[in-house]
Amino acid sequence: MVPNRSISSTITAASLALILAGCVSETKTSMRNDSSQPDYVRGRYVYNAFCAECHDSGEGGAPTLDDTEAWESRSLGFPSLLTNHATEGFLNMPEKGAHTDLSDDAVRDAVQYMIREIARGE
Repeated sequence: MVPNRSISSTITAASLALILAGCVSETKTSMRNDSSQPDYVRGRYVYNAFCAECHDSGEGGAPTLDDTEAWESRSLGFPSLLTNHATEGFLNMPEKGAHTDLSDDAVRDAVQYMIREIARGE
C-alpha cells in the first residue's frame, strides 16, 4: 500500500501544480490586456514633450493636429499601422520621431492621444 500512497501523492501534487500554473497564466493574460489600453495622460505628455516639436509646427512636412485635410489621407482607422509608422519610421517620420529612447508603449499612447485629438477637431 505504501507505493500506491506515493503515486497518489505525486498525482495530487502534479494536479495542484497544473491548476496553479493555469492561474498564473490567466493573471499574466489579464495584466497584458489591461496594459493594452491607451494611457491618454501619458500620451499627452509624450506628445507635448517629443511629438509637438514637429506636429505643432508642421516641420519636415509633419501634419499638424488641427489639419484635418492632411490627416484624411492617413490611416486614422488603423491605429496599429500609425503606431508602427511612428515606432519604426515611415517616409519623413524618423523612428520614434528621432527619440529612440522612448518605449514602444509610450509611442503607442502618443499616437492614440493624437488620434483622439484629431477626431475631436472634426
